Order: sequence, then C-alpha cells, then structure tokens
Amino acid sequence: MEVKVPGGNLHTVGGYARISDIGQLGDGRDGREGVLRQREDIYDLSKVKRCNVHRIYEDNDTSAFKRKVTRKEFEAMMTDLAAGVISGILAYNIDRLFRQPRDLERCIDIYEQARRPMIFATTAGDFDLTTSEGRFQARIYVTIANKFSADAARRVARQKKADALEGKPHRGQAPFGWKDAENLDPREAELLEVARKDIMRGKKVATVHREWAELNVRGRQTPEGKTISYTSVKYVLRNPRTCGYRSYIPQEVREHSGRVDPVEWLVERTDGTPITGQWEKLWTPTQWRDLVDVLDAHKKKNPGKGRKTGSTVTKRLMTNIARCGLCGTGLNSGMYTRGTKSYENYGYYYYCRVPDGGCGKIARSGPPVEDYVEKILLGHLKKQAAAVTPAKEENPELDKAKKKLKQVEDDKVEARRLRANDELSLGEFAREIRRLEEKERELKETVSQLSNTPVRASSAAARILREWGRYTVDMKRTEIMKSIEAVVVKPAGKGGNQQGFRPELIEIVWK
Repeated sequence: MEVKVPGGNLHTVGGYARISDIGQLGDGRDGREGVLRQREDIYDLSKVKRCNVHRIYEDNDTSAFKRKVTRKEFEAMMTDLAAGVISGILAYNIDRLFRQPRDLERCIDIYEQARRPMIFATTAGDFDLTTSEGRFQARIYVTIANKFSADAARRVARQKKADALEGKPHRGQAPFGWKDAENLDPREAELLEVARKDIMRGKKVATVHREWAELNVRGRQTPEGKTISYTSVKYVLRNPRTCGYRSYIPQEVREHSGRVDPVEWLVERTDGTPITGQWEKLWTPTQWRDLVDVLDAHKKKNPGKGRKTGSTVTKRLMTNIARCGLCGTGLNSGMYTRGTKSYENYGYYYYCRVPDGGCGKIARSGPPVEDYVEKILLGHLKKQAAAVTPAKEENPELDKAKKKLKQVEDDKVEARRLRANDELSLGEFAREIRRLEEKERELKETVSQLSNTPVRASSAAARILREWGRYTVDMKRTEIMKSIEAVVVKPAGKGGNQQGFRPELIEIVWK
C-alpha cells in the first residue's frame, strides 16, 4: 500500500526492513518487533525526505550475510527498482540492506544505469550511488558490516563447538524425532523405531519413504503441501542423536556442501570416544551403529544418490531367487498382455531372459510359484519354532570370530590411548582406525552369518511367523534368502502349462 506524503511528489521509493535470524543473534529478540520499529523509522524518514513510500519490503528473521540465504522481499525490491516501479530506497541503516559487497554492487549497477532521479537514504545518512564519492562511502560501510558479521559468526561458531563438547543440545529447530531440544516426540520416535527394526529385517529405505509419504509425514524443513523427502528419511535414520551421540557440523561446511552425513561429524573426546548429549535417547549406540552399517551396505550395493532412475521401490518376490531348470540363469519378471486370461488370473510371470545370458526356454506364472515357496518356507519355520534349541551349541568358527572381534575392539581402544598420549601421529592414528573399523565390519558380518547357520533359533522363527503378514516384498526376500539358496523351475514339457500349477516342477534348494 503506497503511503503519500503531503507535498512529497519527487520520489516514489521502497522501504526495506530486516532483522537477522534469531539463531545467530542468540539474544532472544523478537524479529517481528524489530522490523515494526524499522517501519516506523522509514515512514518518519519519508516525511523528512518528502518521498512517497510505494510499500515496505520486509524480510523478518533473515540473514543478509549467509550466501545461500535468499531474501525474497529484497529480491522483489531489486526487481521493482530495476523496472522503475520505485525510484529509490529508504532503510533504517545500510547494513539492513547489505552485508555482502556483491549485493551492494548489484544495487549500484541499477543506480548507475537509471535515467531518472534516484534516492538512497537511511536514518544514519544518505548515499548518492550515482557518484563515485557516494559509492565509495557505501562500499566502506558495507565492508565494515561484512567484517562485523564474519566476526560474529566466528564467535557463534566457537560457542556452538563449546556447547557440543559439553554435550549440550542444539537450541535451534527441534530435529525429527523430538518435540524440543530434550524430549522425544512420541509419534515420530515410534516411526523411527519401527523403521529401524524393519530395515534390519530387510526393508529398503525407499519402502520406508513410501510408507511415510502415505502417512503424510513431514520433516522440519518440508515445504508446505509436501511430504518428507527420500534424502530426509535417510538423514534422520542416520542421525547420531538417536543414540545420544553429539555431532557438530560447522556452518561453513553446511553452506558449501548442503546436507552432509552427520555420522562423519561426531564430536569426540581426546581418547576417541563420542560425546554423549543431554537429551532423551531413542536407541543404544550398538543399535544405531548396526543400522548405519546396514544402510552403508545398501549404498555399496546401489552406489549413487537416491534411487536409480527407472527403478521400482521393490522387486518381485522371486526375481533372481527362482532359477531356470535348464541353464541356471536367475529368472526375471514380466507382465502378461492386458485383456488376456493370463493377465486377469495372474498379472505377471517369471521367465528366463536371453539378454541376461539365459536360454529363454522357461516361463511360469508368478503368483502360484510365490505362494508355493511361501507355504514351504513357513512350514520350515514352524518346525524350527517348535524345535527345542539347545542351551549352547558348539561352533568353533563362531567362537574364533568372536575372539577376533574382541581383539579388534581392544586394539581400537589401545590406538586411541596411544594417540591421546601423543605416541601415534594423527596420520598413523587415522590409518590404523580405518583399518580396524574395516576389519570390525567384516568380523561383525561373519559373526552374524555364523550365528544364523545352519538354522535360526526357534525364537527368531516364531517371530517371523508372527510378523510375516505385514512383511513387505523386500523383507520377505531377505528372509527367503537366509534359508533358501535357489528355487529351481523345471521345464513343463509339451502341453505342461495347460495342466495348472505342478509343484513337482519346483525344486527348493536349501542352504
């Protein structure tokens, strides 16, 4: 709304009001109150300068120093200035407008190229941006403002690092899973816990994302009208905060790299042990580490960011588990032609693909094969659940692997002690820790495999039987592959496909 000053018809200007984000100020000031005071000063200034105020462009709680921050109202004002909608700018102070010299230079370009009278005034003084002297003065003030902001940012960064070393929680926006800095949010915490358990049992992050989207789950920075993104789901699952570990990512790293992996920014003591924070924890450190290991394993199998273009969230249940009985190639899936009886009855089928190196001579309707394999597997699990598990089974290989794992853990503690006593250089320490962590991952995988061989404990089988109905395709595939080496589909012979499903042509190879 334009405000006209009696007798003031020389210039129609834009007023600009801004307060930096509260998080950087850290003094509890209400940004809205600050811009309201600035608006009053701008209207008073317009009376002195006898200008008509086209409107006030207001950026509340917005930094002019951070390079990646977009000031929407500032950009709108610059557009109006260049288009001739306004012929000048009024502000409380020049540092409300500019904290980066590049923003000032954009404004100077407009003033230099304008072919109309222009004004640039603040309550602290005027700057004639059409003259070299006025530009020189403005540049000095903005350079000083930039230096002031840089110094303030360093002080804030030092304080945040000190808080992190003391385990104090970050006081900004509450992370996903918490309703504030210390207390868990019951609904979000439950979502995270269910997701962790499901991923440990084979569910993919893409499936978790799809389920959360269907539940209309939103992150703290999710745009209005959208649901939480795939990358945000991965981020909150990997967040060390869930197990109480404190991380600290410097602001300059965030600004240059965007969202980074918090796992790589744990705050540690001199002995290498992580700092524990002062807030409610969701998981134990072991549970969090195990989840991160599984997520890292998924990333190695499917390198790159996010899902592959054109890939589906889940595969068919028997893809590459079912194998051709003639050439041994893993079977792929395809859809029957719409409108056919096969499509109405079954929808899809498994077949041996020539491009995959197969013979192309085996094809079988999908659902009957899957139903048969599920029935056999569940029967196998029922026998395990009913079996009496010995109190302790002798397994020399498992005992050996556990001893090696214990030794690696002891070696890590020793390496951290040597580093704390300056008996290891930083480079030697980093190389040794990387070597030990890689060995630790390999041994954990070996222990896990040996613990589940040759059959799983009866309690695990009982749990799978209870939960099988809610398992997703990828979770079922994981359980199938723990017990079954392959499902061999044998040729039906001439006219064999017309005889309905024949279980004798399906051979299950157990591990």
